[in-house]
Amino acid sequence: METIPGSECRTLPSKGRRTRARGRAAVAGLAFLALSLLSGCIESINPGQAGVLWTISQGTDTKTIYREGVQVIAPWNEIYIYDLRTQEARLSLHVLSVNGLAIDMDSSVLYRVQEKALPTLQEKVGPDYYHVLIAPYVMSEARKIVGRFTPSQIYSSQRETIERLILEGIREKLRDYPIVVEGFLIRDVRLPRIIRVAIERKLTEEQNYQRMEYVLDVAQKTAQKRRIEAQGIAAFQKIVQSNLTQSYLTWKGIEATEKLAKSPNTKIIIIGSGKNGLPVILNAESASGR
Repeated sequence: METIPGSECRTLPSKGRRTRARGRAAVAGLAFLALSLLSGCIESINPGQAGVLWTISQGTDTKTIYREGVQVIAPWNEIYIYDLRTQEARLSLHVLSVNGLAIDMDSSVLYRVQEKALPTLQEKVGPDYYHVLIAPYVMSEARKIVGRFTPSQIYSSQRETIERLILEGIREKLRDYPIVVEGFLIRDVRLPRIIRVAIERKLTEEQNYQRMEYVLDVAQKTAQKRRIEAQGIAAFQKIVQSNLTQSYLTWKGIEATEKLAKSPNTKIIIIGSGKNGLPVILNAESASGR
């Protein structure tokens, strides 16, 4: 068989290109695999958060709490991240009053977790602790406490008391868990329209009655004040009248005469004697003018 000169030289470059292409594909695959593994090893913990590590060999790490920042872990382990800041959860509650009336309430619960006890929370409950613990206890306590009050009390006068009692009940139920419930608020109470109108009318009448009581109380106190003032004036006049003797009045008249006589701007003429032995005093200029 005759071989064409130069044919082998043309086939060698084609094999080299295929080899280099396979090498680039292998490198790209290895790079992609490395990036995938590396992305699984990096966990980012944002400000206000903390993490608990779970390893495939030892389970939950109860000694170390991972702070905010970038954490590098093995790809077969996992970090569970918790928010340490105060959080608000809003709930719509359907409850019954003491007389069986259905009431809809919009409420808010404020809560946070204790950082030092995160591993305990991870072991006992896990990251979904709100739906597992807080929400059921809030609904349970709300139904129990609201059932002690009438619609009028819930709608107006006893709302703060109800909030306080529900908050105390929630805290009591969660005392064995590292969860701090900071507050419970009733944002809105929705009653049937007929009941709401009746309560509002009753509140208006109570306010009018209290206003009238205030007006009457002010009038009574004003009358009492004037009566006391009149009694004081009468007592003063009685004391003064008992001390106004003829001798006292004559003495006060003599004192006044002496003061007038010593005045540098007055010229005095004494003529005879006035009533009760007091002198008659005339201003000389006034007398001459007549």
